[in-house]
Amino acid sequence: MRRPIGIFDSGVGGLTVAKEIRRLLPHEDIIYVGDTARAPYGGKDEPTLLNHGRDIIRFLQKKDVKAVVMACGTSSSTSFEQLRGEFPNLPMVDTIRPGAKAVLELAANRPGIRLCFVATAATIKNGLFTRLISQERPDLVVHARACPLFAPMVEAGLAAIKNHPLTRFVAEFYLCDLRGQVDAVVLGCTHYPLLTDALTYALGDITFINPAQATAQAAKELLSGDSGDGDHNDSDSPGKTTFYTSGDPEAFARTAHSILLPTHHIYPVAIGIVPHIGVGSSATQLVCRPPQYAHAPAQ
Repeated sequence: MRRPIGIFDSGVGGLTVAKEIRRLLPHEDIIYVGDTARAPYGGKDEPTLLNHGRDIIRFLQKKDVKAVVMACGTSSSTSFEQLRGEFPNLPMVDTIRPGAKAVLELAANRPGIRLCFVATAATIKNGLFTRLISQERPDLVVHARACPLFAPMVEAGLAAIKNHPLTRFVAEFYLCDLRGQVDAVVLGCTHYPLLTDALTYALGDITFINPAQATAQAAKELLSGDSGDGDHNDSDSPGKTTFYTSGDPEAFARTAHSILLPTHHIYPVAIGIVPHIGVGSSATQLVCRPPQYAHAPAQ
């Protein structure tokens, strides 16, 4: 029996990571948890974020996952080291450290590059990303900017509407003073790759650094044995992706479908209480399948 990879985020943003992991590891089963009932994470304090991450990892352990990908920039910056210490036998990957590595690789080939790091308020306040960069390259200029409304706009489905006036307005409000001052933007929240149109509108023609790609590569290396125990799936059959949400399953499915899964149906297949994800919060399990049914299959 093959064991799945667990991936979690505060909502749909982590699907940008799940999509990259699916691309690199097409035969792996994935369990994805979107904690939409407690989103957004970006305005919460670190003890609360630690408890949220602990709750979800315990839930994923009950699903017998072989590794956890923390597909949330806020959790990665505030809770990763603590949670990795609390669950020493469960391999984990975050998004901040692979993202910083990708930035350093880019900077090595582009001398003088000027960077902007956009993220949630909690991630900016924690300062982990800028510390990782300054430790290796104190000469690099990094403008760190909190953009707290970005993730809620994505969760509301606005990112699915190209050139939406509200996403453009908010991006310009946060970042217009940096137009012409930066060459590349590091997307420090996994929701933000879905807002590149608005970011381009605010900042002009710039390079985007999406840590989702580096995170997926780190997960692949972990499972292939480069830095882990080689617990990867050698099966030729395609992997299955199962989704859980602590919030409204229909809203989660609608946003996920409109943004990232245009060629798949998402069916609610089981409804129940998700342990450790909020007292009394319900969750619906959703399975992503090829579009072969006109209606949800009978249970």
